[in-house]
Amino acid sequence: MTRRISSATRLAAITAIVSFAACGEDPPSPGPGTLTATLVSPNGDEGAAVVALFGEGIESVSAIAPTQVFPRINDDGARIVLVNQDGGLLEFRVALTDMTRKPDVVVVEVAGPDDELRSDVTAYDLELIR
Repeated sequence: MTRRISSATRLAAITAIVSFAACGEDPPSPGPGTLTATLVSPNGDEGAAVVALFGEGIESVSAIAPTQVFPRINDDGARIVLVNQDGGLLEFRVALTDMTRKPDVVVVEVAGPDDELRSDVTAYDLELIR
């Protein structure tokens, strides 16, 4: 009897794992699309940041209020200055020619709402979500 319970438990666990895996995000389809980019900060609200995106196919960058964006796009990526005058969330949209090719990200510099530069940006990230 212990063997049957063990087998039933295993079957239930395998079924749960497979069901959970099936609920994951669908892979992106080839072709154009837009990502939402959000600066992930270990310090909470931020006032400004400079981020670099590396990769081909960046068509445009647009602001999500209240963030202001000042992009410079070239053939192999983009350098973007982000400003939130009141301090807070820094986010924007990135239009790509091919959604299967997300750009690589580097957070170059960050300033707090007090306009003071953060001394270390290694804990920062830029989250890209479709």
